[in-house]
Amino acid sequence: MSLRVNPEYAKLMPKMSDEEFAELKASIQAEGQHYPIVVNEDLEILDGHHRYRACVELSIEPDFEVRKFEDKLLERKFVIEVNLRRRHLTKFQLVELGVPLLEIEKALAKKRQMPSSTTDQRVDANFTLEATKPQFKKTEAVAKVAKKVGVSTRTFERGRKILEKASEEEKQRLREGKASITKVYRELIASEEAVAEAMSDMTETAISEARRKQNEKALAAFLKRLLENELFCPVCGNAMFECSQCHTPLSELVKPRREDEAFRA
Repeated sequence: MSLRVNPEYAKLMPKMSDEEFAELKASIQAEGQHYPIVVNEDLEILDGHHRYRACVELSIEPDFEVRKFEDKLLERKFVIEVNLRRRHLTKFQLVELGVPLLEIEKALAKKRQMPSSTTDQRVDANFTLEATKPQFKKTEAVAKVAKKVGVSTRTFERGRKILEKASEEEKQRLREGKASITKVYRELIASEEAVAEAMSDMTETAISEARRKQNEKALAAFLKRLLENELFCPVCGNAMFECSQCHTPLSELVKPRREDEAFRA
């Protein structure tokens, strides 16, 4: 029988370094498999992807055992939890496994809240069964999963944000233990704050420019009305609107701007 690799399950598994895989391969060649590969009823590998790869490369028939599950959620949960128990992982890799585990826990909780029989569905609408109430809140679910994977709730939440926002390069550094979740998280927050501040400055600048143009247009319209209805002194006939020092008429002061759109508005 031929075993199969499920890409979804393989993606959940933290990758071994070349050195670690070489050691595993040498061990299997010298001593055989210490643990059988675990597969489901469709012969999809659930645990032992690296052992399977080593056996293939060594042309050795792999030893395996079949494990049955009630549904795919429990099967997927097993794939994650078996990796949590057996591998030396960085905190970020633990968070990476914890995120899909959190979704599984939520889905399982939702299934537990569903009526188990038609009798439950005939309960009076004004009566709430205790069994149909949510078994834990979102924060409780996060705390539960964080504890299971072996990190604090704060570290788990920070890791989730890094998974959503950080670059792949930063994530790889975290997987390899070359950076800490705290450091990358703070850099990420600082970057987001800088972007938010820049956007705020741009918005304020745009508003100020719009107000300046609005005021300029209003002033131009006012000056236009003054020119159209210019007043003269009834005694000497001189223009009433002129500079108090050089006595330049208002019409001369605004003449260079007569072609401006504001004057034609």
